[in-house]
Amino acid sequence: MTFDRIRFLLINATFTYKFLRMFNQFNKLKECITYLLLTFVSISSWVDINAIFAELSQIVLTQPEGWKLGAHLGLVINIGNIAPFALVIFKCIFGKHRLNLILLNYIVIFIGMTSCVLLVFFWSNTVYILRENRSVSLFILSLFLSLVDCTSMVTLSDYMTHFQPKFTSTLFLGESLSMILPSFLAIAQGNGRLECISLFDNNKTSNFSTIAVYKTARFSVSIYFLCIFFLLLMSFISLIFLQWTQVSKNFRQVSTNESSLSDVNKLDTIQAINISNNSEKSNEYILTTASYYLLLLGCLYATSVIFGVLLSISTYVLMPYGHQIFYLGTILSSWMLSIVSLFGVKKPFVGKRYLLIMLLLGSVTFIFDVFLCFKSPCPPFANTIKGSVLVLLIWLSTYIFIGYPRLVMANYLRIHSPNGMFWFGVSNQVGALIGSVAAYLLVETFSQFKEKLPCESLHC
Repeated sequence: MTFDRIRFLLINATFTYKFLRMFNQFNKLKECITYLLLTFVSISSWVDINAIFAELSQIVLTQPEGWKLGAHLGLVINIGNIAPFALVIFKCIFGKHRLNLILLNYIVIFIGMTSCVLLVFFWSNTVYILRENRSVSLFILSLFLSLVDCTSMVTLSDYMTHFQPKFTSTLFLGESLSMILPSFLAIAQGNGRLECISLFDNNKTSNFSTIAVYKTARFSVSIYFLCIFFLLLMSFISLIFLQWTQVSKNFRQVSTNESSLSDVNKLDTIQAINISNNSEKSNEYILTTASYYLLLLGCLYATSVIFGVLLSISTYVLMPYGHQIFYLGTILSSWMLSIVSLFGVKKPFVGKRYLLIMLLLGSVTFIFDVFLCFKSPCPPFANTIKGSVLVLLIWLSTYIFIGYPRLVMANYLRIHSPNGMFWFGVSNQVGALIGSVAAYLLVETFSQFKEKLPCESLHC
């Protein structure tokens, strides 16, 4: 009898152990699904605008503005910053009433989907205005996309506060994927493939020129925008799954009181810090009010560099070293941001002194990038292998040394205030606006930089 009882207890213990193990694995699976869904939602932040710029080399072949189209689109897109500024004003006036940003996320993604569908049919339409044909349809739809994208950066940042702090990095992973996925589509399309052809006079063989002839794409621009629509559709479906299913229930922060929400954030963060930094005191990571505002300025600076200036000057930095380096630099820079985001999952916090060191290193490489712009089209070590490798490493290092501190600063801001992620999103948009306007003034207004055209042969 005693033996049977012992066997019964052992069977029960084994069953309980297997059940708990299976439950833990199931919970881990739900955590991974939540991470993926949040990443897909975050992809919607800038994927459509990034798609337009990734497809620019195909669009300019048929549009009357030519390569000036990029500068015009940049101005149109900056107008979209009106939307987040309106959110800020609303929040300041009606501070006691919390905005329903979840509903706004639905609206934002839906408008983006609608605009992409319209781009499929009307991207190439032109209107004769002021004695010239102009890409009015493209400009109007780009304006709508910029309005929703600028808004989504703020609303999605705030949306992350509904989940545990460990999911904050999904915002940055999705943001980087919103650059990578359109570029992959452009690669699959055959975008940017060119052939250098020499044209010369039969009677004067010394007088010749080399021009770039772009090869025919594998599929049309309309199909490309249709693919972007499906990416946004996936983001929309992911948001529905997060809101209307139980898959993410265990990973939400259900506290509705702002002060208690802040306490929960701090508690979770201190636990995360203790796990990743056993030898350091967690008090080092708690912010004062002054350091909170300094980090907001740091986020503004980091975003102005990455999404404002660098995007605008890539041609002047990389093209003098060859079309291949330009191609690699623009593609791999997105990968650097993805690597930074994945590293942020493992190491979400570092000490403030290390933040400062990385920002200083990133600033040094950024200054070198700007220096190369002023020296374009004949920068140092042009047309050499060591120059190409060096400039590519420096270019990618800027994204790492500034991109990772930006992620860490977002985690800091989140634990300090329940509105930290909202203001992080606002600082992102302000930074991107400042950076892009500064770059536009240098490039277009003051014409400080000179570009090297593809296949152009220069003797530096």
